[in-house]
Amino acid sequence: MNRLSLLKAALPMALVCGPLLAQDVVEIHGYTRAGVGRSSNGGEQVSFFMANTGGSPTGGPGYRLGNETDNYLELAVDVRAYEKGNTTFKLHFRPAFREYYQVRDASADAGGDVDNSKSPSPNQQVWIREAWGEATGIFGTTGAFKDASIWAGRRFYMRQDLHMRDQWYWNNSGDGVGIENIDLGPVKMHYAYIQHDTGNVNSDWNNGAIRGVLAPYSQWVGGAGHTIIGSHDLRFSDIKLWEGGSLTLGVQFNDAHPKSGTENDGNKNDGTQFNVILNQAGVLGGDNRVYATYGNGSTYWNWYNPDVKTENKWWHVMDIFYIKPMANLEMQGVVQYRKQNGEGTMKDSTNAWTSIGVRPVYFFTKHFSVAYEVGLDKLKFDNETEARKLMKNTIALQWSPQASFWSRPVIRLFATRADWNKNANNWNKIGEGQFGNAMQGMTFGAQIEAWW
Repeated sequence: MNRLSLLKAALPMALVCGPLLAQDVVEIHGYTRAGVGRSSNGGEQVSFFMANTGGSPTGGPGYRLGNETDNYLELAVDVRAYEKGNTTFKLHFRPAFREYYQVRDASADAGGDVDNSKSPSPNQQVWIREAWGEATGIFGTTGAFKDASIWAGRRFYMRQDLHMRDQWYWNNSGDGVGIENIDLGPVKMHYAYIQHDTGNVNSDWNNGAIRGVLAPYSQWVGGAGHTIIGSHDLRFSDIKLWEGGSLTLGVQFNDAHPKSGTENDGNKNDGTQFNVILNQAGVLGGDNRVYATYGNGSTYWNWYNPDVKTENKWWHVMDIFYIKPMANLEMQGVVQYRKQNGEGTMKDSTNAWTSIGVRPVYFFTKHFSVAYEVGLDKLKFDNETEARKLMKNTIALQWSPQASFWSRPVIRLFATRADWNKNANNWNKIGEGQFGNAMQGMTFGAQIEAWW
């Protein structure tokens, strides 16, 4: 699309959104990060992470401070389409844009022919992360459904995040329909049906790559192996326990539906998962969260390729804290352990993952701080004699509007060092292959991160 076409497309949107913004009908918020970096042995900055840890089989960034290698933007648009009395209809849109450092090029920024494809590549990505609508106040003014909302579309569904790893540990997001905020007195109930389809990305992460090749639509939808996973998600939240203490409970059932005539043991991939969150506010000026889950089958990676055969039972427990132990000092930390017991075709996949990390931030002035992050990942497979280990350290100089761990925007200058053992390179080479068979690497650079 040339510049004139872009202007023609943008002008009607500007004319429409201008008056809507003035009337507070439209709210725009979002998230972005962008930066520049180098590796100590030359070339672009890379990310240090270990496969089979975190929230997906191959994706990073692990402990994220000074360890992210993309320019990323989410623009969230909320529209009050209708409001009268207690009744509202709202629309939510979230396009997202990503470009990895390895394809830093002016033609890529302009959507040009950087990879001879004249189309978006896995390294120049555009998504519709959310596009959904909700209606509230349509069930009357009294009773359990008074404040309940019905919704449909694509959305981030009540996902839960560990910020310092960018780890969405409870994340049943996708295309669906549901009802939420049914008031049962001491508890609120929520139900959603989320549908997941066969993945359309082929990846070659054995050689350190983290980006795949997009398969044509007809190959993955029209192919013989097409599978739909219908996920039923029931949650109970806002359960008050004591002062500052609250509980959230959830159960998820994944119901597999292969294409008619293609059913086999490999794609009948059902699964069940149980989730518990215990929140405690008022801990050293912050809060503490304990999360525990037990599941089987296709719930192991939750939303990630649920069609992949997963014969297993697994459990995961973690403690996340954010505290202010003294004046000018704030920190977030995590301790987590996950055990996967493989069965049948996955009997050799039995493994245990342990992760410990902390990020203290000390504020010298209202705007200037120093952050230090250290994180250790250890992954042990039962059929291997040695555990896979990765330790990552980052120090960063930071400038932000307020003296707060959560203050954004923040501009950082950072240096990162990672050390790992030989066995950690078994699946994907640490540092995306940048350091070959080495067991240590360094990166340095600058980044801005913001949400608004």
